[in-house]
Amino acid sequence: MALERLEFEFVGEPENGGGDWEYLHIGHVMSGDLEILAERLPAEADVTRIHVTTGAVGFGSVWQMVIDEFMTTHEVYGCEIWINDDGATPAVVKLRLWQLVKEMSAK
Repeated sequence: MALERLEFEFVGEPENGGGDWEYLHIGHVMSGDLEILAERLPAEADVTRIHVTTGAVGFGSVWQMVIDEFMTTHEVYGCEIWINDDGATPAVVKLRLWQLVKEMSAK
């Protein structure tokens, strides 16, 4: 099975979604789903790097649209995010990203 790796980087004011967290894990890679791992960067970091690994090759423009919408809506900076995808739909990706923001705020 071929995998595609996509990288996105955004720069802005550090927020981290609030809360007191260092690492987060959302979802599971099983039967068409995905998992998201997040690590807080040092407080002065103003960048968010998002790494996507997916078996659904050729959907880079869709990923770009979903990630851009996420960052525009939530402005989560100062962290590194890894998304491991097993063919999830954009709606599931958005749901998992929303769950990530909720967990960032809850910790």
